[in-house]
Amino acid sequence: MIALKDSLGTEFVERIRTIFSENGLLSKAANFEFRPQQQEMAVAVARALEEDRHLVVEAGTGVGKSLAYLVPAILFALEQHKKAIVSTHTINLQEQLLYKDIPILKKVLPVEFEASLMKGRQNYLCPRRLERALQQANELFTGPEQSELTRLAEWASTTRDGSLSDLSIEPDPKVWTQVCSEPHICTQKTCGQNPRCFYQQARKRLLAADLLVMNHTLLFMLLGRPDEQEERESGFLFPNDFIIFDEAHTVEPVASRQVGIGISQYGLKSTIQRLYNARTRKGLFTVMRDANGVRLAAELVDEVDRFFAAVESKSDFRKGREFRVRVPDFVPDTITERLTALQARLADVIKRADDEFLKAELQELTRRIRDTRDGIAIFLEQSAREHVYWIERTGKTAQFCSLNAAPINVAPVLRRMIFRENCCCVMTSATLSVGRPDLAYFRERIGATEA
Repeated sequence: MIALKDSLGTEFVERIRTIFSENGLLSKAANFEFRPQQQEMAVAVARALEEDRHLVVEAGTGVGKSLAYLVPAILFALEQHKKAIVSTHTINLQEQLLYKDIPILKKVLPVEFEASLMKGRQNYLCPRRLERALQQANELFTGPEQSELTRLAEWASTTRDGSLSDLSIEPDPKVWTQVCSEPHICTQKTCGQNPRCFYQQARKRLLAADLLVMNHTLLFMLLGRPDEQEERESGFLFPNDFIIFDEAHTVEPVASRQVGIGISQYGLKSTIQRLYNARTRKGLFTVMRDANGVRLAAELVDEVDRFFAAVESKSDFRKGREFRVRVPDFVPDTITERLTALQARLADVIKRADDEFLKAELQELTRRIRDTRDGIAIFLEQSAREHVYWIERTGKTAQFCSLNAAPINVAPVLRRMIFRENCCCVMTSATLSVGRPDLAYFRERIGATEA
């Protein structure tokens, strides 16, 4: 483990030291074993929190690092009216925290605190969107999809929290995308007062919680989309919060993916087919009875397939699922003008729409199409400097392709995003050092040179 200061600290730091002592509060927990390194790490975390500075600490197997950061994080959050965010990479660690470590601390610590798992909003059913989907079922869904919609409606009346994890059978993605919570559609303004809105109720629980557990992917997605974080004034995701990254050795690749570009053939087709699916003759353009939109969407889906077929024909996947693209204009741009035309068509349709809910649906799809068009242009022109570009086969059978770009060095991005002044971020993992006991290589790679 990285050498940590062992000097005496403030009353809070000393209290943490005592909790982890041989006869401290934690000694009441089953199977407790005094571990000097665990105590040392807990003291370092407490000191970093109190001094509003960043900390990088390597804690090998057997140290008990999760309790070493949870205890100071919980107590500091409660006493300073802050919110603790713990971010992990794996579901296994999330489950360990939620179902093992946190319950232990609820029994042992002499305080009451609320912990909650933070999921992405698209994990939640939106009753308002479900109601509209049922009203427009004939224009949006095929017969089998309508049966799936009925199943979801029945489940919605009995589900505990309205999230995918409460569903026994994974829903049809084409149906779920029409009824799940979406930014700009399921908002505090439109759904916040609805006691049946599962996402908004989850959001209230998150705002009330002292400790949040989430994964790295969701965290960086939210950090990169401030428009979704109405609550944020200071801090990271919420006012006056702080972040602890466990499994921090995965932060660099996850952050690189999230702040980069990723455009999949399947995702783009799915977005367009929400407007109109030529095979089923269903979609929002059908709801609006817009013949020009129907034609544009149908033609564009075919063009998407042709464009990605050209991409695949120029890619060499003999060595794996990824192919590096080193030059601009890898394939002819046959698609961005068509996406621009579709965006213009949507703008006209939105002007004609007298239904605010339908407008919100169309505006959300317009944003997605605009972002996709911009991403494709950046990829083909390779206009993002200091980025690496590649094609990747996606899907379980690798039948689709995606365009990807990511910064060669994510450190400057993370420095702005995470390692700011007057806030605290703790990074820990069992494996951070690469031949350097001071973790210099890892700190340099993630922009934590001052930690």
